[in-house]
Amino acid sequence: MGVARGEPTSARGGEGAALEAVDRAARVLFALAALPTPSPLAEVAQRAGLTKPTAFRILSTLIAEGHAAQNAETGAYRLGGESLRLGARVLAGVPARAPALDAMRGIRDAVNETVVLSIRDGDFRYNVDSVEAENAIGQAQQIGVAIPLYTGAASRALLAGMERVDIDAYLARTLLVPFSDSTIVDSETLARELEHTRARGYAVSKGEFASAGHAVAMAVRDGGGRAVAAIHVSAPASRFSPRVEGFCVAALTKAVGELERTLAIATSSQDQTPKAG
Repeated sequence: MGVARGEPTSARGGEGAALEAVDRAARVLFALAALPTPSPLAEVAQRAGLTKPTAFRILSTLIAEGHAAQNAETGAYRLGGESLRLGARVLAGVPARAPALDAMRGIRDAVNETVVLSIRDGDFRYNVDSVEAENAIGQAQQIGVAIPLYTGAASRALLAGMERVDIDAYLARTLLVPFSDSTIVDSETLARELEHTRARGYAVSKGEFASAGHAVAMAVRDGGGRAVAAIHVSAPASRFSPRVEGFCVAALTKAVGELERTLAIATSSQDQTPKAG
């Protein structure tokens, strides 16, 4: 394949090398984020799919920029403080997050279980905030972990809130991999469950992503009717029952309805703001 006319070969080669460097750095950052504890170079390199010398050079640069850190005694690597600041900027850009907190506290007070806010990014959803229950035994909420849209109540609430053509495209390109014995891995079964979710307005999961956790979730829509977030109630299997599910649905319906009215008013106010010029 020929080089584009008017563009020097060296320029195209330099751009390709720069893009490859960015890709490798991103893979190292993703590896650090995925590893549950500070990890040695060999483990980071293996998770990133890189050689140890390449991973070492990238980690050295990331450390200098504050995106990674190394334990001076053990030599193990972890994400650095700059990643926290980037994460905070991401959270600040979630429009539903601030108004959702009051709704989440109301749900928590009604059912005394942990309540979690999630958003969708591409083919995944991320838990971005939680309000903890006062029960002694709770659920780990996997804040910031990429969770596929096909598994878990909050994921399915977001997936069911998409346009049907987008749902069909997602199902066509997605390999349904089990995370537990309860994960739905048949596309026809998942499609039926999504229709059920759309019809009743909420999703329920029982140990699909985290085997010990059950959840009830509802999508949050903005003034334009788009599903911009999901709120779910998370409870250990030992406390979950049809009666608890009913309480969760009632609390979610009330709080999400009030939150959506707040978001609709905010959207309307923005639409009516005079544009400069």
